[in-house]
Amino acid sequence: MTYIIENVKMVRRDKLETMSLLVKDDKILSVKPDFPKYLYMKMNATNFVMTSTYVFVNMSIPNITSDKEIKEYFTSRYIMNGCTTVIAVASIQDIRVLEQERNKIVEFFSKSSLDYTVAIKIPVQLLTVPLIQKCKQLKIPAIFIEYEDKRSLYKIPWGWIREAMFPYNSPLIPIPIGNDEEIEDLLYHWHFILERERIPHILYPLNEDSPLDLDVLKQIGIYPLKGYLQAGGELSYNLFLSNTGRKEDQEKQSLVVTVHKGKIIRVGSEAKFIPENSEEITILKPSFFK
Repeated sequence: MTYIIENVKMVRRDKLETMSLLVKDDKILSVKPDFPKYLYMKMNATNFVMTSTYVFVNMSIPNITSDKEIKEYFTSRYIMNGCTTVIAVASIQDIRVLEQERNKIVEFFSKSSLDYTVAIKIPVQLLTVPLIQKCKQLKIPAIFIEYEDKRSLYKIPWGWIREAMFPYNSPLIPIPIGNDEEIEDLLYHWHFILERERIPHILYPLNEDSPLDLDVLKQIGIYPLKGYLQAGGELSYNLFLSNTGRKEDQEKQSLVVTVHKGKIIRVGSEAKFIPENSEEITILKPSFFK
C-alpha cells in the first residue's frame, strides 16, 4: 500500500521543518515539503512532531521466563518509551564462553518484539588479539571496556589490537569505575591513548534506557539501518503531540504513536506486542559513517 504522511514536523539540520513522506508498505520512498501531484491516500500529521524510533543499550537481561513477564518487561521498558532497537550487551569474563553468552542474548531478545544487535562487555585485561578476532568472526559491532586503573590502558598492545580490528573496526566504549573525579581522569586517559593509537572509540560511557545520539549510532554502524527518516529508510518513527512546533518543546510533549517497520506498536497508553517482529541486526561495517 502506498500513501502520504503530510505536514509533519521533523527534526532536520537541528531545526524543525514541516515535511511530507511518501510511503510504501514499510519503507520511505521520498521525503519532500509536499507531494501536490500525487493522488495517494493522505494522512495529515499537522499536530505532530516525528522522530526516528530510539535505540537503547541493555547491559543485562533479567531472570524471567514466562511469556507474561517477558511481554511486560519489553513493553514497559522499551516500547512505551519509543524504543524499537536495542544494543544488548553480553558480559564476558572468558573468551571461551563468548559465543555461548551471545546466544543467550539472541534467545532472549528473539521474543522481544524489538530489533537488536549483540555487543559485549569485558574487563580491560581481556582485550586481546584473539578476542578481537572472535568479535570480527561473530560480527560484534561494539566492545564495552570496563577498567578502574588508567595504567591498565597503557599495558594494552594497541598496535596489535588496531591491526586485528581492521577492517571491521568495532568501536571500543568505556566503562570507567570510580568516583566522579576518578572517572573524569580515566576518561581523559582513555581518549588520549585511543586517539593517539588511532583506535575507533566512543568518548564517554553510554547510559541504559536513554536514546543514543546519532554520532554513536553511526560509529556502531546501526545508522543508517536505524535512525534514518529519509528516502530508502525503514518506516520506524515516533509521533509526539506538538501544539507550538518549536524544537525546544519537543521533549515536553507526549509520545502518542510508535511505528516499527510499518506496524503500529503503540497508540497512547496501549501497546501491541509482536514477538515475530523481532530481528537480529547484522552490522556489516561499524564506524563506516563516522
